[in-house]
Parts: sequence; structure tokens; C-alpha cells
Amino acid sequence: MHDKSLINAGRLLLKNLTQQQHSRLYLAVLLGVMASIAMIVQWYALARLTYAVLIQQQSLVEQSLIIGLMVLALILRSVLVRAQEHYAQLASLYAREALRNQILFKWRQISALQHSQRSPGSAASQLIEDVEAMDGYFARFWPQQLLAVLTPLIIVFVVFYYNWLAAIFLLLAAPLIPLFMVLVGMGAESINQRFFNQRQRLAGHFLDRVKHLTTLKLFAAESAALTEVNLRSEDYRQVVMKTLKLAFLSSAVLEFFTSVAIATIAIYIGFSLLGAISWGPSADITLFSGLFILLLAPEFFQPLRNLSQFYHDRAAALAAATQIATYLDQSDITKNLPADVISKQQSNSAISKLITTNLSIGYSANEKIQGPLNIELTTGQCLVISGPSGSGKTTLLHTLAGYLPSVSGELLLNNQPITKTAIRYLPQKPWIINGSWADNLSVLAPQATEQAMQKALIQLGLETLILNRDNGLDSQLNEHGEGLSGGQLQRMALARVILSPAPLILLDEPTASLDAESRQYVLAVLAELKSQCILVISSHDPEVLALADQQLHFKFKGDD
Repeated sequence: MHDKSLINAGRLLLKNLTQQQHSRLYLAVLLGVMASIAMIVQWYALARLTYAVLIQQQSLVEQSLIIGLMVLALILRSVLVRAQEHYAQLASLYAREALRNQILFKWRQISALQHSQRSPGSAASQLIEDVEAMDGYFARFWPQQLLAVLTPLIIVFVVFYYNWLAAIFLLLAAPLIPLFMVLVGMGAESINQRFFNQRQRLAGHFLDRVKHLTTLKLFAAESAALTEVNLRSEDYRQVVMKTLKLAFLSSAVLEFFTSVAIATIAIYIGFSLLGAISWGPSADITLFSGLFILLLAPEFFQPLRNLSQFYHDRAAALAAATQIATYLDQSDITKNLPADVISKQQSNSAISKLITTNLSIGYSANEKIQGPLNIELTTGQCLVISGPSGSGKTTLLHTLAGYLPSVSGELLLNNQPITKTAIRYLPQKPWIINGSWADNLSVLAPQATEQAMQKALIQLGLETLILNRDNGLDSQLNEHGEGLSGGQLQRMALARVILSPAPLILLDEPTASLDAESRQYVLAVLAELKSQCILVISSHDPEVLALADQQLHFKFKGDD
């Protein structure tokens, strides 16, 4: 039952993404139908031309109109097919972009503790590979499932006009392909589900080993780790080969059924032309009608064959959607979150309230560092925490940030657990990504404009660092921030907070490593931020203490 509910959640996610792109998808289907009509006209012209030249002994010059029609239909069909693929790819592109926005929004909403409990490799695999697995579903399978019904129906009507018995042969053979496709697809879904699970585990496992490669070398465990990676890779290879085996087997069987059906029609038309079959409409078959029907017979089955091939795209997309749906909440699945909406939700200026009730902090129930703490703060207020090193200031910030669970008590932001609300936390040692200044500034605010970034840098006295570089905001930084002092790195991290405000902002010693001039820039920004959010700061700086509406001084256990 649990697996079934997860699959249903995956289907709901696919349905929601499809509804967002329905206009492009239906346009792709319409273009596909028009391409099918052009194809019918093309084969009609070819059959008519062949009949006129071989049977009626007419010259090609006399058939210039038919030749022109055939060439025009051929060109038009190619253009329409290309346009169909274009709009289907656009729908796929925007659907995947919307899904990535949902995942990124979810990442920004959950706590750092929840992030730390998940493998970075698994998260990266979900954001990149699982989302990319949706491409085939939107670009190929979804339009094809409608074309697999509409195109054969149009062809059947045309064939019925010339020979109703041949149309019945087509209708009798057609259900065999979808029936077998469904039977194969049931097995493909379970294999693809396992395929995605294995891939995410392997990605997380491999990244963890690379991340801790130094530790493995120190303990001389390289061989054991290599053997373990090889075993995991072999398991993954076997799952992939099972998927491919099923795909090749299903394709072979479907080709067999299609070939038998086309051969049956060919035999019927051949014997009818020879006069061996004379009952029903057989006596009326001519070279033109017989050739036209034979040319349309493969085209009748082609959409069904394409659908059977693309059915594996559906199985892969459903497996990926199920994995993603287990991570997203129900409310996340049923809403569309473009970047501008995300920014508006994150920068909501409504009054927020932080309440702790009998909160005790520490690393375990036996290692309580401070507590019970009863705090109540609203937007526009600032709490400054002071005390000797090791007394629990950073531990409290980590608890408020969601890095650590509380030992006991209750912690609510806007009447919700702290893990359900977006916050910003600026530690003493800020993190930098390997990219440009713009990349580092927009990592939490993808909607930030270049003007907004420059304004934030000016507020923190960092504009000269950009003006002195040839590439400006496109200048590169490595993950160690080489070329920048600790104070400059801390101010750049604070610029991120300016660009992506949140109801609660936590800062750990924001002025500790700054010179007098830099401190004034930071203090001015803190004073401005205070009116927009709740500030919780760990600091001994008297000028920071002057911002405080409430103060909390920690002592070691046993101190008076």
C-alpha cells in the first residue's frame, strides 16, 4: 500500500507538470496530426503517380501537378514534424525548470539538520539526473500517446473509403501492440524504480568516499573502499542491463506483430489483384488503391510502435517522479513556483514571531549546555547573546538554525517548527562556492539583479573590489576565497543576506574579524536589517550590544 501511494504521488506530480504545459503539448499534438495528414497526401500522390505511369502509360510531364503535390506534402510534413518536436521540447524544458524550482524551494525551506542527514550525491542526482529523466515523458511520450490514437484513426477512415476489409484487418491487429505494451510496461516500472534507487545510492556512496578520501588514506583503507565501489557499480550495471534487456525484448516482439499484420494485408491485396480473392471489396482493388493501402499500413502502425518505444520514457519519468514526490510535500507537488514567486514568498514582510518555551540546548540529554530558555521576539527586535567561549552561544545559534535538535522544550517560528520556515544563518567562517562574484551573491537569491548585487556591495564597502577587476561581478572566486581577507569574505556573505532576507537572521560574531571601517559598514547594515526581521546575534561588541532589545548572557554551569 505504501509503494502504491508513492507511485500515486509520482503520477500526481506528472499530472500537475503536464497541466502547466498543456497549451504547448496540445499544440505539438495538433502539429503532429497535421503532419500525418501531409503524410497521407504524400503517399496518395505517389500511388496516383505510379498508377498513371505504369498502368495508364502517361508521361511524367502530364503528372507534374501530382509530382508537385507529392513534393509539397513531403516538405510540409518535414516542417510540421520539426515544429511538433520543437513545441514538445519547449514543454519539456519548462516542465523541468518548474520542477527544479520546486525542489530548490524545498531545499531553501528545510533546515540545515535535514540537509546534513541526506547524502549530497543523492541530492545532486535528484536535482540533475532525476529531473532530466522527465525529458522523454514530455518531449516524446505525452504527445505520442494522443497521436497513437488520432493518426491511426485518420488512416483507418481513409483505408475504409477504398477497402473496408483492409480497414478491418488494421483494426483487428492494432490492439495487440498496446496490450503487449501495457504488459511489458508493468515490469518496466518496477525495474526503473529500482534503477533510480540504485543510481541515487551509488551517487551518494561515491561522493562520500571522494569527500573523505584523506581519511581513507590515513587509515590505509583505499583498497577496501575501491572494492566496495566496484561492488556497488556492478549492482548498478546489472539493473541497467535488465532495463535494456526488457526494452530490446519488447521492441523485438512488437516488430514481429507489426510485420505479421502488414504481411497479412500485403497477401490479401496481392491475391486480390491476381484474382484469387473475389469476395467482398476485393474485386474493386486496383494498383492505385492497393499500393495506397500498402503504403499507409506501416504508417498506421508507426505511431503505435513509437508509443511502445516511448513507453520506457514514461516508466523512467514515473520512477523519477516517485522519488522526487517522496521528498516534496503534497502542497509542493500541486503548486507552480517560478523564481519570482519563490523570492516573494521568502521575502514576505509580515510580522514574524520567535518563541522558545523551556528550551534546553546541547548535544544530548546528558550534555545539556544551557536551559531552560524562554524567549519571545518579533520582527524589528534584536537579541544579542554574550558569554565566555564554550558557554553555548554558537550551540544556541545552531539550534535556532536547525543544525541541532533541542534537548527539550519547544521552538516555534510563526507558530511552526523552526525547520518549516526559511531562515538565514551567517557563521563565523562563511562558505564560498567555486564561481563568480555574481554566482556567490545570487546562490540564495537567484532572482537578484546586477544592480541589486552592486547596491549590496556598496552598502558593505566592497564595491572597490569589483571596480578594480576587469570582469566586475563575473570575476572568479575559488571555494577558499583566495585573495580576500576573512573580513571581506564575511561581508560578502552578509551581502547574500541583504539580497535574500528571511523572517529570522542569525549571526555569529559578525564584527569579530573586522577593522574599524568595515565594522561601521556591518553595523549600519544590521541596523537596517533589524526593522525587516528578527535578529539573533552572538557578540561581545559593545556597538552590537547597543542594537539589542533583549540580551542573553551565558555562564558556565556552576558559575553564579
